[in-house]
Amino acid sequence: MNSNQEAMRAYFESLPVYTPAFKATVDSVVGVVGESVFKKKGQVVEELTLHNKDFWFLKSGYLKEMYKNPFEKEDSLFNLIPPQSIFVNEDALFNDSHPQHYFITYSDVEFIRFKFEDFERINNERPMLQLLYLSGTAEIQKNRRARLLMLRMRNTLDRVQWVKSVRPDLYKRMDRSTLAQYIGVSRAGLYRAFEKSNGFQF
Repeated sequence: MNSNQEAMRAYFESLPVYTPAFKATVDSVVGVVGESVFKKKGQVVEELTLHNKDFWFLKSGYLKEMYKNPFEKEDSLFNLIPPQSIFVNEDALFNDSHPQHYFITYSDVEFIRFKFEDFERINNERPMLQLLYLSGTAEIQKNRRARLLMLRMRNTLDRVQWVKSVRPDLYKRMDRSTLAQYIGVSRAGLYRAFEKSNGFQF
């Protein structure tokens, strides 16, 4: 078993829904995972912006999921995706449309591809695969909803404190520009908040 297969197996076995009943399904998936895709920090990930329905496993590194904001001069951060996450190009998969979001590497990253054709074939043979997918994406959806609640906070430093306490895994990796994007304020607004409190990010 190669390192990609080991990483995927460990990921599935870590999911809350996993039991030994899923072993045969996981074996089927692990047997067809593709080679790694490597990207350097700051690159747009073309594999995720094309009109495709493939599934992706972020083996290492961090991704910024971006969308074009018609009201701002620069694109906005939609989500920061940590390693050991599985996700899809949702616009293509669910709406059969060109994706509205795109991904930029926040650090050097490594992906593993799981082709949509393989997903459909295995899912037809082993419907429990759908439960694994739903369990895998539930964490990302939960974090998205929590962030939306954080964005309702009026005080900038309260938002910073939320990230620091609820998402310390992300907080430790963020530069100030990314932190400002994540909490939905301008960089200048974040700097002013730190100055008023005589506080610092780190």
